[in-house]
Amino acid sequence: PITCLVFITHLTYGQDEKSQFDMAILKAEQQRVSNPDSAVLFAQRALNIAMQIDNPIYVIRAEHILGYCYYSRNDFELALVHLNKSYLLAKEHDQESWVAQNLNRIGNVYQLKSDYSHALQSYLSALEINQRLEDKIQIARTQVNIGTIYSFTGGYSKAIEHMLAALETYEKEMDREGIAWTSLSIARLFNRIEIYDKALQYNDLALNQYRSLGNQNGILLSLTEQANIYYHSGLNKKALDIAKVVLESNIQNQNIHGQAANYLLIGIINYELGELSLANDNLLKALDLKQTINDSIDIAKLNRYLGEVQIKKGNSKEGFNYLNSALRVALEQRMMDDVRDIYQSLSQAYRLKGDYKSALEYYGFHSSIKDSINAGEISKLEMQFDFDKREREQEILTKQREAFQQARLERQRMYSLFISIALLLTMALASVIFYFLREKQKINKLLVAQNQEILRQKAEIEDQKQEIESQRDLAERQRDQIADQQKQITDSIKYASRIQAAVLPRSQNLKNYLRDFFVYYQPKNIVSGDFYWVTPLSDGRIAVAVADCTGHGVPGAFMSMLGITLLKELTAMHINESAGEILFKLRQLVMASLNQTGSEGESHDGMDMGLVLIDKQSNEIEYAGAYLPLLIARKSDLEGFGADQPVESFDGYSIYEFKGNKMPIGFHVIGEKPFVTHKIKYQPSDVFYLFSDGYTDQFGGPSNLKYMLINFKKLLLGIQQYSLEEQRRIIEKNFEEYRGIQKQVDDILVLGFKV
Repeated sequence: PITCLVFITHLTYGQDEKSQFDMAILKAEQQRVSNPDSAVLFAQRALNIAMQIDNPIYVIRAEHILGYCYYSRNDFELALVHLNKSYLLAKEHDQESWVAQNLNRIGNVYQLKSDYSHALQSYLSALEINQRLEDKIQIARTQVNIGTIYSFTGGYSKAIEHMLAALETYEKEMDREGIAWTSLSIARLFNRIEIYDKALQYNDLALNQYRSLGNQNGILLSLTEQANIYYHSGLNKKALDIAKVVLESNIQNQNIHGQAANYLLIGIINYELGELSLANDNLLKALDLKQTINDSIDIAKLNRYLGEVQIKKGNSKEGFNYLNSALRVALEQRMMDDVRDIYQSLSQAYRLKGDYKSALEYYGFHSSIKDSINAGEISKLEMQFDFDKREREQEILTKQREAFQQARLERQRMYSLFISIALLLTMALASVIFYFLREKQKINKLLVAQNQEILRQKAEIEDQKQEIESQRDLAERQRDQIADQQKQITDSIKYASRIQAAVLPRSQNLKNYLRDFFVYYQPKNIVSGDFYWVTPLSDGRIAVAVADCTGHGVPGAFMSMLGITLLKELTAMHINESAGEILFKLRQLVMASLNQTGSEGESHDGMDMGLVLIDKQSNEIEYAGAYLPLLIARKSDLEGFGADQPVESFDGYSIYEFKGNKMPIGFHVIGEKPFVTHKIKYQPSDVFYLFSDGYTDQFGGPSNLKYMLINFKKLLLGIQQYSLEEQRRIIEKNFEEYRGIQKQVDDILVLGFKV
């Protein structure tokens, strides 16, 4: 500050006022990041000089740079005061370029204040003016700002559209600083929507640009983002190493913003690694730095992790204080991803405390905002699709341009060559004729004309040949691209099937809970809408379920993942409940997750399910069903289940059918009617069968009819003398023989087991 005052005093002597003004502005811009306090003094000096010059343009510039310096010092209210003064004065004197610049900076201030609606309004107004002025660089700068706001608020398709347009402009204008900043913004967007390979690609582009420019601050920002990408990718060790290196540099440079971001990331990684004391220390350092500079970004996330640390350390009172503070900030900033995560943290904290009522209440809050989060996921997928489509279109367009350019140059070269040859021949012939046969001049002219016509026709034929070859090559490339895209889609679905298979119970787990079993699982289209589920309950019972979700293929698979997730959450929170009560509560969770209210036109998706609870202590099972029945095969000489149960008998065995309620797990017109629970005493030799309707609904046989449930019962009766594994092979073989040349109509799942 002393050096600054000496310099300002020196400015007063030996220079005219305009030179003093320009020097003060230059010093303010140079020291804005490294020493914002000194920058404010230089900007204030520039404003004083501008007032003396009595020129509105100078006042506009001075007020703008003074507001920008206060923004760099995190003095947001003063920043808005001076930027608005500059904006109003520029508007009064029709200085549209300065109006746009001020709107951009005002948007920056609102963005750091997490007031995204006002920030977006300012940026859009700036964009309209810059487009009217045809200022390409300012248009690009504003588009990056708009894209950043859309990325914060879930508008991912609009975000990538604006950012890619800005990047294209900067590349055309060869603005390396703009290329670096835009690439870093795109990397942050892809990191936010969990497309980490693209995030690393654009972050590397930004890092290389900043290194070539020698921009140390940009390098540290890119390295910080690289650490964040590695953390979200699950590479905690790499992320931690980079974050520590960047933290040391930010400490040396006295970059408080950077230090806060680094301590936050390091604290989160410490928490994930179970290092609670280190996590608490680093998170508190981040919180202290952010409070020092009045930085509200990530405050909600920071308080949430501090709360979870305290809860895990047993300090529940302090933990709840942090979590409630996090929730208040997230709601104020309308950061719905953070709100969702905080509700989940509060639910888990109350459950650990034993307050199950509050735990369920907060879990309900968590579930109630899933629709908006799911809408964000759809927006992410739409953005990825738009981005991929744009890249493919750009790639095809580039190749077409290159091919067209190459063909055009080749035609020009051939044309020049033919013209040169023709001229040489013409000159030679003319010289010879002039020298030897001048009297035959008329005949020679005719020969020259004929020769030129031949050359013209030859050139046309060559052009047509080149065009045909170019069109053929283009068609072949497009064919290969379509084939490659089809393969990528199929590979993605196959990968999804591996994810689905991973969440289904493993054979070893089934062996732990069932004496014997088989699973015949045959998806119609790679991934399945059917799933089975076996797990022990906290009260000692074993839960066995088979479900058939709405649809098949990818839509059915999404529903199956939702069903498995809700079953796990439900059984973890509810104990000592009957099978019917579990299905009833599962139906409520599915309706809440899918926002089903019965309104006209809304989705009626859901699932059919058969659920069995096994109590080995009492040799008793409970069964409840949503459409799907339970079949029990029992030796005929043993006591049956009563006259009211449908029964088929053959070769010393009987098969009994217990029917489920005729309503799904999801919305139904009859309302929230309870599911009936059947209590059944079992024998050690009994075989239980749960299955979806894919097997019985299959068309085939000589008359191409449905297989039907009665035939399935007869099939089971005829194979009771075989082991369960042999039964599975017979059931599968019978299905393939019956189906014949017909297509499989639905996903197939049959689960047979003994207790």
